Amino acid sequence: MKRYLTLISIFLVLALMLVSCGGDEPEATAEPEVEAQPTEVPEEPAPEPTEEPAEEPEPVAADVSIENIVWQWVRVKDQSTGDTTTVPNPEDYTLIFMPDGTVVGQADCNNISGAYSQDGGFTVTILISTAAFCGEESMDTLYLDLLGNVVAGGPDGAGGLALENAGGQMRMEFQDGGPAPEMVEEPAPELRTDNLEGETITFYHFGDLSGAYAAITSPLIHGFEDGVAALNEAGGIRGATVEVKFSDTAGSVDEAVAAYDRFTSEDDNILMMFTYGSGEVEALAGRSAEDQIPNISAGLSAVAFYGPDSGYTFGIAPICTDQFGLFLDWLTANWADYKPDSAGDEIKIAYISWPTAFGQGALSPESRAYADGLGVEIVAEELIDLSPTADATTAILNAQAAGANVIYNNSLAFGPASILNGLSALGVRDQFLFGAGNWAMDLATYAFLQDPALAVGMISPFPYLWWNDADNPGIQFAESVFAANERGPGEHNVGYLLAMAMVDISKAAVEAAIDKVGFENLTGADVHQALIDLGPYEAMDGVVRIDYSGDSRSPHISQIRMIQGGPDAFNVLQDWTETPDLRPAENFSSP
Repeated sequence: MKRYLTLISIFLVLALMLVSCGGDEPEATAEPEVEAQPTEVPEEPAPEPTEEPAEEPEPVAADVSIENIVWQWVRVKDQSTGDTTTVPNPEDYTLIFMPDGTVVGQADCNNISGAYSQDGGFTVTILISTAAFCGEESMDTLYLDLLGNVVAGGPDGAGGLALENAGGQMRMEFQDGGPAPEMVEEPAPELRTDNLEGETITFYHFGDLSGAYAAITSPLIHGFEDGVAALNEAGGIRGATVEVKFSDTAGSVDEAVAAYDRFTSEDDNILMMFTYGSGEVEALAGRSAEDQIPNISAGLSAVAFYGPDSGYTFGIAPICTDQFGLFLDWLTANWADYKPDSAGDEIKIAYISWPTAFGQGALSPESRAYADGLGVEIVAEELIDLSPTADATTAILNAQAAGANVIYNNSLAFGPASILNGLSALGVRDQFLFGAGNWAMDLATYAFLQDPALAVGMISPFPYLWWNDADNPGIQFAESVFAANERGPGEHNVGYLLAMAMVDISKAAVEAAIDKVGFENLTGADVHQALIDLGPYEAMDGVVRIDYSGDSRSPHISQIRMIQGGPDAFNVLQDWTETPDLRPAENFSSP
């Protein structure tokens, strides 16, 4: 504005000088003195206009407020070429600058809103715009593009508003369309987050009660049911009753897919599912993401959690590759103290396991490279049958012939038992350090061992507490629930504990989602986001530790434990430690 006033002052001074000095007339010659007579001074002709147009006043800051006015876009000028585009319907392209720094308006048939700033220039940031198609003749796209590049602006000195891009080439001009209508803020609808008595929240899960995995999944299923019953006894979720719907898959992936189809056909707003096998969770990971149904799983497959079509599947423990990496870290750091008497300084591993997604889950390009980086050689990879009567002696002999001094197994129950029984049968138990994934260190393994003493010395990543951590309130609570439901000794295992932790995690996530969107608006997508937003969370007072924040969908922390006595003597060798991150980087996916 000051520059505009300065230009007017200069023009006035020039005009006065022209009048008083008479322009460029030649100097007058001497004349006889005569009586002065009044004469008229001829008016100087107006200067011829130059071909260059007068400079447009630049938009500058001024005391004139631009707030609470409906600014209507009337034209845009390309000041480098002089081309002007006129807006045929200015009332459809508006801006209203609010005192709180927000801006609202129209871009033809679309509503827009965002923020603006006059600090160090002038910027407009459109944060929200509806996406309707306004027709081929609409200028809405140009309007939004121009607004996004504004760097200067303000009142133009003639009652309008001008906004310019960097360098001032493009100049948007607005007219005053009148005062903005009074903005009445609508009160936010009251969200129903408490007193949900009479409502039902359904948890769906499926697992093997009658097939090969029943020894380990039966306690998981019963622990989940007992945990939900205890939750309902304590008031449910904000008063709502939690209902459990279960399907027995007999260990079949096809049956798991069929159960998923059945559940989703019956309920079009499933909030959570729970699964227990790596094969089924891999088969359903893409479906869960597409249908936006969060799935908390005990099947610890890297492909399921981090595959290209995943994003809604979360693990209750670290993925198998991360566990293997942590085992390798511990092994290399403690080899001198724990290696077999017959072993040298080099660590040579035989990987012996089932030919299933779970059995092979610890081997990947990432885990192989990690072992190689630590100087650990995987000298043999052997398969054993997925059967309680499997004979592992051939696999052990092949491992021995390859020079292995460590055996690592990624299975559970009769899987590790068949290897330990085979080592005993061959009389070579003392020639191998025996390590395994978390599921192997469990009471279910003892049910298939020829001699419980064969398990002594087994070393495993152990990403939760155990029943012998009796001073922990979560373990004490699990013991009370176990006793109240009169479960048998065979179910006093890791599956029961983890399933109860699943219930606790689910309660926390569902309640957080209800607080954010209200019960009536609750969806699986909301629960998914709540699981992520929980951040580091200690389920059941630290029985299980999870953190699904960022792009993580599995925990990355575990202990290392060794069996140093009877079935309850799963003792800590290394306390809670970050695992290596051996996710399949090329397949990282976010929902």
